[in-house]
Amino acid sequence: MKLRRGWDIHTRTQLISVGPALLLTLLLTGFFTFVRLQDLRQELNHTGQLIANQLAPATEYGVIAGNIQVLNTLLKATLDTPHVRFIEVRDRQDNILAYEEQAAPQDKSATQVEIFHAPIHLQRLALSKELPYSAGSGGNHMDNDYLGRVVVGMSNDAFNSQQQAILLKATVLALFALLLTFLVARRLAWRLSQPISTMADAVKAIQAGNYRTALPEVDDNELGGLARHINNLASALEQASLEQQQSIAQLVKAREESEQANRAKSDFLAMMSHELRTPMNGVLGMLQLLETTEMTDEQAEYSALATESTEHLLKVINDILDFSRIERGALELERITFNLLELIQSSAQVFQHSAHQRGLALQLDTQPGLEQLVVKGDPTRIRQILVNLLGNALKFTEEGNIRIETRWQALDNEVLWFSCAVHDSGIGISPERLEHMFDAFQQADNSISRRYGGTGLGLPIARTLAERMGGTLNAESQEGRGSIFTLEIPLPFARHNERAVEASVDDASSGIGHKVLLVEDNPVNQTVIEAMLRSLGYQVSLVGDGAQALSTVERHEFAAVLMDCRLPVMDGYEATRQIRRLPERAQVPIIALTANALQGDREACLQAGMNDYLAKPFKRADLQRILQAWVAPRPLASSQSGS
Repeated sequence: MKLRRGWDIHTRTQLISVGPALLLTLLLTGFFTFVRLQDLRQELNHTGQLIANQLAPATEYGVIAGNIQVLNTLLKATLDTPHVRFIEVRDRQDNILAYEEQAAPQDKSATQVEIFHAPIHLQRLALSKELPYSAGSGGNHMDNDYLGRVVVGMSNDAFNSQQQAILLKATVLALFALLLTFLVARRLAWRLSQPISTMADAVKAIQAGNYRTALPEVDDNELGGLARHINNLASALEQASLEQQQSIAQLVKAREESEQANRAKSDFLAMMSHELRTPMNGVLGMLQLLETTEMTDEQAEYSALATESTEHLLKVINDILDFSRIERGALELERITFNLLELIQSSAQVFQHSAHQRGLALQLDTQPGLEQLVVKGDPTRIRQILVNLLGNALKFTEEGNIRIETRWQALDNEVLWFSCAVHDSGIGISPERLEHMFDAFQQADNSISRRYGGTGLGLPIARTLAERMGGTLNAESQEGRGSIFTLEIPLPFARHNERAVEASVDDASSGIGHKVLLVEDNPVNQTVIEAMLRSLGYQVSLVGDGAQALSTVERHEFAAVLMDCRLPVMDGYEATRQIRRLPERAQVPIIALTANALQGDREACLQAGMNDYLAKPFKRADLQRILQAWVAPRPLASSQSGS
C-alpha cells in the first residue's frame, strides 16, 4: 500500500495500460495453446488408429493362412510410416504371430509410446441377395469372424516436438504482444504524464512566487484546458501580487506617515504641556503665596475663585494627557505605601470648602479599623479617581448632601478588598444614558455639557484606572434622585514597619537649616518656587542653566537640587549626569521640577540620575512633601523606597 502510494502518475498509467493487456494476453494465449495441443493430440490418435485400422484387413490372409512371411512384409512396409515404433499381429488366442519394430534411437532416451488396437475379422462376401445372414445369429457370427488383432505403437516424439514448437510460438507471440503493449502504454503514459508533470512544476513555481511560468497548451482537450486555467491563475496571482505589493507599499507609507504624525502629535503635546504648565505654575504658585498674605474678604474670595479656575484648567489638561496615555497603552501605576484613611480624608478635604459655600453637607462614613490600614498601591491614581467622583457629585448636586461611604474586607493575610461609594442627591442620570457615561467625551446630554461644563473624560479615565488596578467602577442612578458611584479595588497590605509618608502642610519649619539649589530659567517660576521654598524655611540659591548648576554644586554643598529639565546651555539631564560624576556630590538628592508630564518623562529623569520627579504646576504642599522625603535625615535606601 505504501509502495503504491509512492508511484508517480507515469508508472500508474503504464500499470493501468499494461495490466489488463497482460491479463488478456495470458488468457488468450493459454486458451489457444490448450486448444492447439488438444487438436494435436487428437491428430496423433487419429493417425495411429487409422494405421491400425488399415493394416488389420491386410493381415487377414496371412493370419488365416499362417503365412508369417507375408505378415512380416506388411509390417515392415507399415513400419516405414513416420513415428511408428512397433507393430505386432496377434491371433485369436492373443499369441504374437508377427512383430516388427524400429531400431532403438541413438540417444537412448526414454520415449513414450501410444498403443492403438484394431481387430482382424474374417471378410465374408454376400453371393446372393437370397442368402442373407440370419439376424438371430449375428452375435455368434461376429465372434466366429474374429481372427486376432493388430497392435500399433506410435511414438510421442512428434507430439512432444510439435507441442514444444506450439508453446514456443505462443510464448514468442505473447511476449511480442506484451512488448508492443508496453511500448504503446509507455508512449501513452508519457504523453499523459509529461504535461501533468510540467503543470505540477509550474504550480510549484507559482507557489514559490514565480508567477511568470507559462505552460504550453498541448491539445484542445482536458489537459489543454487545465494548462489554460493554470496560466490564467498565474496571471491573476501575478496581478494580485502586484496589487498586494502596491497596497503594502501604501500601507508602509501610511504607517510611516502615521508614525511621523504621531511623533509630531507627541512632540506637540509635550511642547503644549510644557508651555501650558509653565505659566500655570506661576499663576497657581502666586495664588497660593497670595493666600498666605493678609487680604480682605473680597480679595480672599477673588483669590479662591482664581485658584479654583486654575485648578480646573489644570484638571482638564491632566485629563487630556491621561487619556492620551491610556490610548497609547503607556499608563503606568506606582506601588508605594500609604494610609487609606489619610488618603480619603485628604481627597474629601479638597472639596470641603466648596461644599460649605454651596450649602451642601459633605459626610464621610468610614468602617472601623480603616485608620490602621497601611497598604501598597498608587495613591495618586486612587486620589485622582476619588477627586473625580467627588467633583462630579459636587458639580451636579445643588441641594442635599454628598456622602462618602468606605468599606473594606480582608481576603487573606496579604490582600484586602476596598470599596468606596460616593452618594449624591443631585440631578441623576436616566438608565438609557447611564451606560454611556463611561464612554470618552460623553455626558448625559449636550445640555449637561453647556450647563455644567466638563470634557467627558473624567469617568472613562477613572474606570480605566480602576480596571488597571484590578478593580471596577460602577454607577447606579435614577433621574432626579441622585447617583451612586462605587469604586472597588484590591490592595495588598504593607509590612508593619512601613508607614505612609504624609507631611503636614502647616509645618513651615521643616526646611530650617537646609540649603537647596533651584535650577530654573523662567523668571516667573524662579520667583514662585523661591518664595515657596523660603516660606517652608529653606535657604535658596538660584541659577538659570545647567552649566551654572554644575559649577555651583561643585563649589557648594546643598541638601537638595531642584532641577528643571529644559534649560539653556546645558539641559537638566546632562547637568544631572555631570553632577553624578563628581565624587563628593554623587549622592546629593536631585529632584526634577519640570513641565514635561508625558509618559516617559519621569523615566527619563530617573535614568539620567535624578532621585524623584514633580510635575508643574504643583502645590506648595506637594513641594514640601517631596522635600521632606529626601531632605529629612534618614538612610538613603529608605528614602528611595518612600519615593
